[in-house]
Amino acid sequence: MAQQTQKVNPQFANGNFIEEVRIVIMEDTAQVAATKKEMEDFYKAFFIKPRTIFNPLITDLAISRINEENNVKNAYYEIYESESGSGSVGRSVSIQIYVELTSGEETATKAKGLFSREGKDFPLLYESGQAQFKFLVNAGLGFYNDENALFAQGEAFTQGNPIADDPADEDTRFWMETFVEPGISGISKLGNSNIYWYGEASVLASARNTSDIYSSGSAGHIDVERLYTGFLITGLGKNKDITLNANYGRNFFQLNDGFLFSRYSGSSNAGPRGSVYSSSRTTYQKNGNLSIQWGKFRLSGHFLEPQELFKDKQQNTNYTIGTFNFNNNKNLDAAISYIATTGGKAKYATPNGAIQKKGIYVINPKLWLTNIAETGLFFKSEYAYQSHTQEDMQSYAWYAGLGYSFKNIATNPSIYYRYAFMKGDDANTEDYERFDPILTGGLGNWVQGLNFRKVLGNGNIVSHRIELTSWVSKRMSLSVDYFYLQANQLNNLGGLPPISSLKNKELGHEASVTLKGLLKDHFTFLGVVSYGIPGKGLNEAFIEKTPNWLTVQAAVFI
Repeated sequence: MAQQTQKVNPQFANGNFIEEVRIVIMEDTAQVAATKKEMEDFYKAFFIKPRTIFNPLITDLAISRINEENNVKNAYYEIYESESGSGSVGRSVSIQIYVELTSGEETATKAKGLFSREGKDFPLLYESGQAQFKFLVNAGLGFYNDENALFAQGEAFTQGNPIADDPADEDTRFWMETFVEPGISGISKLGNSNIYWYGEASVLASARNTSDIYSSGSAGHIDVERLYTGFLITGLGKNKDITLNANYGRNFFQLNDGFLFSRYSGSSNAGPRGSVYSSSRTTYQKNGNLSIQWGKFRLSGHFLEPQELFKDKQQNTNYTIGTFNFNNNKNLDAAISYIATTGGKAKYATPNGAIQKKGIYVINPKLWLTNIAETGLFFKSEYAYQSHTQEDMQSYAWYAGLGYSFKNIATNPSIYYRYAFMKGDDANTEDYERFDPILTGGLGNWVQGLNFRKVLGNGNIVSHRIELTSWVSKRMSLSVDYFYLQANQLNNLGGLPPISSLKNKELGHEASVTLKGLLKDHFTFLGVVSYGIPGKGLNEAFIEKTPNWLTVQAAVFI
């Protein structure tokens, strides 16, 4: 690759946007990049191109079809975090495809898999150029230690929270979480057409061994995780460059890098599900997607409803999203999305009483630039104008981030600064102005302070973020993040009860250190240490000064 970036497991990248596709042709000892014509042919043959959604099913079948070519000895791919942007989890990805050629004798292609070759290819169940079915399994084991969690004010911060039967105080909480997700995935071409059917089904079991920062004792839960199906049609139009992709069911979704909709906000994990920190459940319980890719343009529509924690207290809030995107496959990615809250019973408090979330809409333009002026400079920004079809509500939020990656240094260090603004409500105006962050999240992207996120949410926040990232080995990268958090308005109605009204806008500081990478090809390590220091806005909400909050986390994902 042109420079070193973080390699990730394909299952972790499932549902994220593809920012770049590279193909490397290998013959004997020579390695050359695919020509522009070869790249265009690849884009037309497979639905794998920049700004489409990465799906391991589709990519695996594409690699299988390449391997069937007579002059191909072996083909495989690897997934990397994109070179632009920042964040530990949930960012866009790059695909590196390797094609090793041979000049030997032609050999007949044989089907592979558990059902065709005495089980030697397990977990592959069946594979040919027309279809692939495989057994999938994801698992994780994490250890978590928090000192003075919730700034030792757990009872105050969790008022009315049904899962908080033992909220943290000025104490130490140490616990373990684990999960396992077995399932089956498959994709098949329909005859000689350019139509593919695909789908996945899995069950996820999660458990906690003792009290976390909210809930007492152990917990365990088993439920369906993935359950969706869809179809893909390639090679449409006069130039064979139009692709249509549609799916529906329990599936992953993320809009951009999680500013408004994060993959990690698709499902609830706390309380009886025993996965509050490992966040093992990420699929939305209802997720319909339809996208049309035409050259460098993409038009997509989405319907989303997140998985809530208690079946007898469902709010059933759902969203409809339409996005128009342009990507020149080089350094420009621009889009505009329209988001509408189209259903559900959820409400939120205003100075004049509660109003329905149904009816909220957002207009969300985006501009991302990479490799500016052929340097390592990159820029990311989004704006969100928010209003309501039936209520006096107008708000907005935005961010702008500028970063630089030092390409000529072996450890590939980078620096990134981001300013983010999420408006608060001015109680002296008629309109309600507090920005509703919808389903934001994602460790390293839109968790604005790993600890502070649990008490502040994301509304009424002005944040400064500085991130430094570098490689410490061939497989491990180290990131250091610093957040300075302030409130936009002293009126904080909509925040947690102790801080619904602030005396000071200074919320606090948080510094995090993250070590992540592959231990082996199927084992990913994530270690985090984060230290939160409350500012005057938090301290003055309580009689006694709130202590600092330290969390230490270590997890291995399989």
